[in-house]
Amino acid sequence: MNPSVFEGLHPMIKEGLEQLGIVEPTPPQERVIPAIQEGDNVLLVSPTASGKTEAALLPVFDMFLRGKKEKGISIIYITPLRALNRDIEKRMMFWADHLGITVEVRHGDTSQKQRSRQTRKPPQMLITTPETLQAILPSKGMRKHLAPVRWVIIDEIHDLAASKRGAQLTVGLERLDKAADKKPQRIGLSATIGNPKTVAEFLGGIHPVNTVEVEVDKTYEYKVQFPQPTDADFDLADELSTSPKAASRLNRIKRLVDQHNSTLIFVQGRGQAEALGFRLKQMGPGIEVHHGSLSREQRHETEDMFKAGELKGIVCTSTLQLGIDIGEVDLTIQYQSPRQVSALIQRVGRAGHTLSRLSEGVTIPAYGEDALESLVASDLARKKRLEPTLVHMKPLDVLTHQIVGLTVMALDDGIGQEEVLEMAQRAYPFKEYTGEEYEELIEFLRQIGLIKREGKTMKKTGKGRRYYYENLGMINDERRYPFINAITDEMVGTVGDEFWSLRARVGLNVILRGRVWRILQIDEERGVLHALPSTDPLGAAPGWDGELIPVTREVAEGAGTLRETIYRSAESLDDLVEPLDTDVGSLKEIADESITHLKSGLPLPSSSNLILEVWDQYLVIHSTRGEKFNMALGAILDAALSEKDLIYNWWNDPYRILIEAPNKLNKYEIEDIETLIKSLTPEEADRLLSDFMHARFPFGYKMNFIAQRFGVIPRGKMMGPERTENLYYRFKDTPIYKETIREAYHEKLDLDAVKEVVTGIQGGSVEVITKQVTEPSALARHILEKYADVEELMATDATITDQIEYMRQNIHSRRVRLACVSCGEWHTHVRIRELDDHPLCIKCGSGLMAMMRRNQDPEHFHILLRRWNEGAEMFGDDLDMLRHGRKTADMVLSYGRKAVEALMVYGVGPVTSYQVLSRMHRSNEEFYKDLLKAKIQYMKTRQYWADKK
Repeated sequence: MNPSVFEGLHPMIKEGLEQLGIVEPTPPQERVIPAIQEGDNVLLVSPTASGKTEAALLPVFDMFLRGKKEKGISIIYITPLRALNRDIEKRMMFWADHLGITVEVRHGDTSQKQRSRQTRKPPQMLITTPETLQAILPSKGMRKHLAPVRWVIIDEIHDLAASKRGAQLTVGLERLDKAADKKPQRIGLSATIGNPKTVAEFLGGIHPVNTVEVEVDKTYEYKVQFPQPTDADFDLADELSTSPKAASRLNRIKRLVDQHNSTLIFVQGRGQAEALGFRLKQMGPGIEVHHGSLSREQRHETEDMFKAGELKGIVCTSTLQLGIDIGEVDLTIQYQSPRQVSALIQRVGRAGHTLSRLSEGVTIPAYGEDALESLVASDLARKKRLEPTLVHMKPLDVLTHQIVGLTVMALDDGIGQEEVLEMAQRAYPFKEYTGEEYEELIEFLRQIGLIKREGKTMKKTGKGRRYYYENLGMINDERRYPFINAITDEMVGTVGDEFWSLRARVGLNVILRGRVWRILQIDEERGVLHALPSTDPLGAAPGWDGELIPVTREVAEGAGTLRETIYRSAESLDDLVEPLDTDVGSLKEIADESITHLKSGLPLPSSSNLILEVWDQYLVIHSTRGEKFNMALGAILDAALSEKDLIYNWWNDPYRILIEAPNKLNKYEIEDIETLIKSLTPEEADRLLSDFMHARFPFGYKMNFIAQRFGVIPRGKMMGPERTENLYYRFKDTPIYKETIREAYHEKLDLDAVKEVVTGIQGGSVEVITKQVTEPSALARHILEKYADVEELMATDATITDQIEYMRQNIHSRRVRLACVSCGEWHTHVRIRELDDHPLCIKCGSGLMAMMRRNQDPEHFHILLRRWNEGAEMFGDDLDMLRHGRKTADMVLSYGRKAVEALMVYGVGPVTSYQVLSRMHRSNEEFYKDLLKAKIQYMKTRQYWADKK
């Protein structure tokens, strides 16, 4: 590699490179340093750990050293994280010390003393966040120090571009241009993204940007492992009171963690992090939990312990997805599907965080469709086919904040309306914002007192100034409630509004920070929960998890294509193991499910079809087009079918829409629905979706946060359901209402994809297939079991055979303790499959063998038996143990191993077991089928048994 780009740098920089042992530039540095030196706005797109930070800093430092020094800030480095990666910070401070450049950090946690010092003596380079930039821009003391700014470097711009924080930043950059003497050069640093052109326009606005995409020679491994239960997993399942399949996943995670020095285990949400962390902690030490509801001190403690090698693994959410410094990571585990390719790439990139090291990631799915999704995400990650970054276009709450900020920045003179509009239109998110839309917004802001209007000039108000500084952030302020250890008074973490309002009660067991706590007191006045550590192994995960990130159309369509490939290769699955970097278990699960689905007479869903499966009053529309497409189409059908009284409720997931009709659908109604879908036009889809959004979209929750960002509701205010619902009427047809609609379209719906598909239906490229079935297909069951209240779904004929076989394997792999009642001297502990058809005591030959409950000691049983035979009186638990032992022994004597099998089934006690065993079964399948029915009956009625107790 040609090291010439280093040759042209300032001698002091070359001397620093020599001290650091850096001989030649990385590929991104080779490409980008000249572009920055030429003064271009630059977007650098390159994988993690490829030297992006130095690629931006070295040419900027070079130009700074050669240029005229002015009092004030010359370089602004913007990062989405308050806590800069410690490794990056260390390198920055090296360069600052070596080159004699003053560098300081300023964000929300910076003390007033430091801020005052920066105002008196500003650093030459300021490291800050997007929110703190907003605070600095109107500040009298700091704004004068922005005049010399020549360079703005934005780190992790791909993360900002997809959020309202990023939209806010784009206007902030235009305001910075206004504050600076000369337009600063903009430099964006991005991980690999799907649409660099859009992110470049986001960075530059109306100004051109030189996009430099650099691939580097770094190895990534994306594996998918779908463990199958072994005997050890059945034992662990008994120990942890979980299913054998869950135990097999836990054992695989534990084994992977033990085989590596440092592992990050990513999950999709805070509740899942707590539940998985709790289970892994039960299996041994060295695991902690990390998510946004834990206190900052606890998160930092976990990070420091991991970096020091005191922890083997951290179960975490996206809190550790970006560049928080936690030291070396050997392996990334993704628990269940990552749902999006970009998330998987970022997470796996945390492992082997240098160019020379392998970045290894293992995804462990929970079921067939989860495995399918994981395989597709991994395959797209290898091919670097990422989802496009979607920028918020024309977000009105963002623009409101910026308009008010500009009036605050203008002090008493005010600012011209046209100047503000033109400035906003220079920012990419507002490039198509019209004067008519603008007039409506600023008039609303005048009405709510955030600005004053005098002719064509806007001026600040006291209320507007307070609003501006109280709303610097664009992240929703959900009310958080402290969760306090009643013994130490230490804050363990926080819980959200949903948990506080709907679930919290004294005596409830809650999993938090990987352990179980029992709520002792709820202080409603102060909004605090007090709890004690509990030894109970079962607890509820607090209802924290926001909605999961949506499965994108790219992943969902890929899942449809891959399912077809796996089905066609069902006889030679080994051939797919290597190219997909997975195991046969994953592929077999998907192939078997596909074969079962096809037996219903329906084809496999794909991007070239839309399958309407009708069963009773349920319509399942199979559509492998992702969450946002299916939600949009579901909403459109809701609006259309409501006019015909053909819909009672509906739900969707990434692969299906489930519609429940008021009654069983007849042939003519099915034909009506099919005709409606086939005749749908893009224009009609647009109208129907708009009708749905205005008539039936649940506005309250979303509108609450948006109203807070407009300053009409205090941030973090707790609102009950009734007041939340009233927001719709309070803000109907205002910019708050319109922003709620816009945000919903952006985050939840893909109308363009629906228009594309309905056009394809009319053009013949997408086939609509309709079939009425006598029982749901294997793929329809995924959504029916989740949402429909249908008793038959507990065990339909289509899946009963698989369930029976799984139950048989489960029972046979379990261990049982049998104790002889006759001699009272012999007992055994064996797997059920190892038992004879009629177990006998090897000491006395009797078949009167009592079956112990879990954790019951057979030797203690024999002691009780001897005492009973000697005439001692028995009470309470001792008497119960003897009675249970005698009942089960009689059953084992009469029915042998089958009695043991029956008694091992969850919810099936001696009475029910006897009823099942006394039936005349022609085959083992009939016997297991009756056991399965008994288990299902218990699960359906157990709440009533609990009430009786």
